[in-house]
Amino acid sequence: MKLSKEYKAKIESEFDFVIHKMTKSENADQMLYYFTGIQTLLNRIMNFEYSDELLFTFFILERVYKDIVKQFGSLNHGNKVVTFHDDFGAKLIEYTKELKQGFFNTKTRIEILKKIVVLSYTCNGNGHYLSEKGVIEIFSNTKKLEK
Repeated sequence: MKLSKEYKAKIESEFDFVIHKMTKSENADQMLYYFTGIQTLLNRIMNFEYSDELLFTFFILERVYKDIVKQFGSLNHGNKVVTFHDDFGAKLIEYTKELKQGFFNTKTRIEILKKIVVLSYTCNGNGHYLSEKGVIEIFSNTKKLEK
């Protein structure tokens, strides 16, 4: 990804702030709010240094956010069948940390974004079903996400 040192430093700094705030969050809404800090920064940076890779990353993170918010809304309106796994927040923090570490390596970033997409998929109907069925195993300590 071609970005100036200035914007790379801003991205790294934002990740540090976001991860710290996500870790200290008192509830899921607050954690998700801070998670959006990354996509928001990427959107602003594109106004000054556009890159297809930056857009792709922004798009994925924005879609993940929207999918999670949609499920929060569904839960708040009484649909209690599809819930979030107890470790969902911990995984979101873990993957955000991984994304920070691998952000400037295209191949690594894409692999981590895949993990984040799978995580968000577990909070919709079919993804939740597949997670309960054991097809999606991201919450297992012994099994890794298939590449």
